[in-house]
Amino acid sequence: MIHLRKLNWILAICILWSINGFSFSAIEIDTTVLIKVKQKIHDGSSSERTRSAYKSLIATANKLLDIKNPTVMDKTLVPPSGNKHDYLSISRYWWPDPEKPNGLPWMRKDGETNPETQTDAVDRKRLSVMSQGVKNLCFAYYFSGDERYAKKAASMLKTWFLDEATRMNPHLAFAQSVPGNSKGRSSGILDGRSISSVVPDAIAILSKSPHWTKNDTTNINKWLTEYLTWLTDSELGITENNQDNNHASWYKYQVAALALHLGNHSLAKATVEAGQESLDKQLDFEGKQIHELERTRSFFYSCYNLEALTHIASIGDKVGMDMWNYQSKDGKSLMLAFNYLAPVINGATWQYTEINGVDISDLIAPLARFANHTKSDEVSNLLKKSISILVEQEKTTGKKNDELEELSLTTTLDL
Repeated sequence: MIHLRKLNWILAICILWSINGFSFSAIEIDTTVLIKVKQKIHDGSSSERTRSAYKSLIATANKLLDIKNPTVMDKTLVPPSGNKHDYLSISRYWWPDPEKPNGLPWMRKDGETNPETQTDAVDRKRLSVMSQGVKNLCFAYYFSGDERYAKKAASMLKTWFLDEATRMNPHLAFAQSVPGNSKGRSSGILDGRSISSVVPDAIAILSKSPHWTKNDTTNINKWLTEYLTWLTDSELGITENNQDNNHASWYKYQVAALALHLGNHSLAKATVEAGQESLDKQLDFEGKQIHELERTRSFFYSCYNLEALTHIASIGDKVGMDMWNYQSKDGKSLMLAFNYLAPVINGATWQYTEINGVDISDLIAPLARFANHTKSDEVSNLLKKSISILVEQEKTTGKKNDELEELSLTTTLDL
């Protein structure tokens, strides 16, 4: 299964298909560029990289046709509520405490993923399989018109969200739990970002298929409404919103995306505004993302937070707000944050802890999104420089870079 971040290109390529009247509205994607890329695919003028990406999409979707639909009922551990319909995951950076006879409560080791937290005993992997599977299948259907893909995607959504015997309850009260700690953790809300990024646009694509009815849309929107209410009203949701790091950014993205999808433009706009205002707490006067720099994977999390913030800015476009060029009274802005990372692209040494080593690929997605919206020569040059670095790495390793595959489908850059 392909990782979520590596599938952004699939979401991008499948937003608008004018052939046979197959068109729909997306939440946050720039469809103008994508139409041009789509036309190149169909008239044969697309790059080899783009054609390769499309073939990979279809091959992956074909494999998905035969998998068992994921459901929260398949986990072996039971949430504290005793109800297996409640989503359960265990925080990846927590380990048994060797100083305690039973290891409880677990202790945190930032940056070190405990493989025991990523097993089928809990729901995180299943949520990923469901969301990535639905995304792949919807976009394969969108491109090919093959109803097999729509049928399977609709089935997966119904199993996860709608069928009484298998549905997930619309909350994340037990996400990213820590063994030995009975209290819920607001950080678990991060797990829900794939729901907000996949489901609304999947609904739009599937609405063209006889395998997805208006009643299905009504019912899943009811689920999303209840989840959005939990996000905004629960103690965990309020706590997550008040964080000063990537968790708060991804929380705001979820709220803004779902609010926009459900027609609550006032909430979407207020959330984008809150995202703008959060820059004052997240950045210093140099553009350092101060809370991300405390992490052992400081470069990755700086990029990860910018990815969330640029997604929020994309939603801002839909509600009449220009977060791309926003600047606070103290001069904090997205440009300031990108400028702080720019020297790394130009060869400077990263001065903070990055246990996995600096990977320019982590910056490509938000940088490309930013360049596309700001039309800044400075940002475009940074993007081109990043691409050239990754192309050279490809030549050295002989392995295609997934982020360049994405750019070949989401921009008009000649890769």
